[in-house]
Amino acid sequence: KDNSQLSATMKARSRNILPKTKSIAGKHNVDLAIPNCEGSGIGNAIVYTRLVEEFALSVGRPIKIMTGPLSPSIGLVDKEDQFAIWKNNPFVASIINAQEHDPSDLETINKERLSLIQLNHVIENICWAYDVKPRELRCSLFLSRNEMIWALNALKNIPRPLICLHPGGNTKSVNGSPWYEKNWAEIINYFKGKAGFVQVGSVTLGDYNLDLVNPGKYLRDMMAIIWAADIFIGFDSCPMHVATAFRKPVVSLFDMRRKLEAESKYNALMIPSVMLRWSYPINRNIAIMENDIQNHSLSLVIDEINTQIEKLTYSP
Repeated sequence: KDNSQLSATMKARSRNILPKTKSIAGKHNVDLAIPNCEGSGIGNAIVYTRLVEEFALSVGRPIKIMTGPLSPSIGLVDKEDQFAIWKNNPFVASIINAQEHDPSDLETINKERLSLIQLNHVIENICWAYDVKPRELRCSLFLSRNEMIWALNALKNIPRPLICLHPGGNTKSVNGSPWYEKNWAEIINYFKGKAGFVQVGSVTLGDYNLDLVNPGKYLRDMMAIIWAADIFIGFDSCPMHVATAFRKPVVSLFDMRRKLEAESKYNALMIPSVMLRWSYPINRNIAIMENDIQNHSLSLVIDEINTQIEKLTYSP
């Protein structure tokens, strides 16, 4: 009885979360109004794919959503699909472009998302506002058969196991840090002859260039390349969410100084929970601290790669 009363209380409270966003969804006759997280990273938008899957299953049908075109702070490459994270998603029946329909409502949706509770993983926080429970703490992304075939062909000449690197993102380490350039070269050199490498991320938009094969010009290409790889290593960023969604072994790097800078511009109360909200428990999450003089973080990454390679069923 106590549990049922608590559940009823929590359900009642969840109805009071995101009231403007829910009202906007009703106004436009859609199931969910979803932020495009304009001016931040794509990861802030991609985590809503889990809500869409859980909500669609709770009502027993594909749903109508309203959201805006992706508009990350680092920009998009020319001719990018601005709804790329929703493409091929069977849980989405249709999308209303809020930017064309009602830009002021989109602004409200983006602003109100910051009022979500910050005590659990961001996916749990989002789903709780709609009284649905995520069955998995990972995003919900879908590729077409042709996209998967393209990625496998693009990587066919690179030795396996294949390690995908992403030395970029909004909170990547700055120039002067070992994790800006040096450590990536160390990893590639250490596993030379033991594994192959591919890079994702746009060098033209600010990602460091590792001089590796990087066939993914667009977001959907990047997603397919990550799906086709064996292991992923990168900063907390959109590609990290993608790799987690596709159940890849992930080593996720969190530069804590950069995270402090990023979170403080929103709300100081968000800073203490940054690892809790953005790190996936199923991944190997490594915090890069300013006092890591001995570069222990690099040793941890190399150890984890060796562990994951040993688990693979084929040899390099």
